[in-house]
Amino acid sequence: MQSLPPLNLLRAFEATARLQSFTKAAEELNVTRAAVSQQVKSLELQLNATLFERKGTHLTLTSSAKEYWPVVNHVLQTLSTSTHHLFTRPQNKQITLHVAHSFCSQWLMPRLADFQRQFPDVSFKISTTANMVPNASAIADIEIINGDGDWQEQQAIQLTQENWIVVASPGFIQLNPIDDLTKLSQTPKICTGGYHESWQVWFAYQGYQGKVSKVIAEFEHSLLAIQAATNQLGVLLVRDFLVEDELQQGILVQIGDWRMPSSGAHYMMVRASEKSHVNTFAQWLIQSL
Repeated sequence: MQSLPPLNLLRAFEATARLQSFTKAAEELNVTRAAVSQQVKSLELQLNATLFERKGTHLTLTSSAKEYWPVVNHVLQTLSTSTHHLFTRPQNKQITLHVAHSFCSQWLMPRLADFQRQFPDVSFKISTTANMVPNASAIADIEIINGDGDWQEQQAIQLTQENWIVVASPGFIQLNPIDDLTKLSQTPKICTGGYHESWQVWFAYQGYQGKVSKVIAEFEHSLLAIQAATNQLGVLLVRDFLVEDELQQGILVQIGDWRMPSSGAHYMMVRASEKSHVNTFAQWLIQSL
């Protein structure tokens, strides 16, 4: 069995035959023209065959070369593709997110699959937080928190502009019809704790000066308060951004047109902007809101 020619001789022949020029082949292979010419001559000697007819600077493939070139071209392409597939280490395209509980549960989770379908090579490591100020020590590519955005030395991108509205489940409204603020003031009320915007503040903003009944349940997280409202515990004072999907699906309904601007919003800090996949996710998030 005849021994196979060295790979560098085959590459020189393939490029020369395809480009029909020693000079162009040399440029592609990043070697000198003389080196390519010598490698082709060495291949001809090993094969005991003439591969090119030389007329000055013009090259013409012989019949043997015309049959040999497709074989060599296919083998080299297969070798290159297989080498890349088997031995090229995939880039680590993981994104570490540190996200507000409510934003993560109510907005991000229902939509994250859409991003994954568009960018299947990107993976995530997600943790949640109730912080209202950025955590500079957090090892996160992107941090999303709910706060006032007034943080020194932090480049925060405001993602939302929110209003406090009143919602309830359709079943609760059917049992407890509400057509004015007086009726609302005496209806069982629930809320999320830790915010400046209380029921009392909300009623005052609407110009209501009457008596307001006490809250029957206050929850630590918005998600729990929303779940309580869907289960007909009472009317809920909540930021509209957090119940967009529930309102669209009819799980909750807004009571009246009353609203009050929120003093806070959701902000994003991108801490790994040098990573292209992190920037891709940040842009997707902004465009999806």
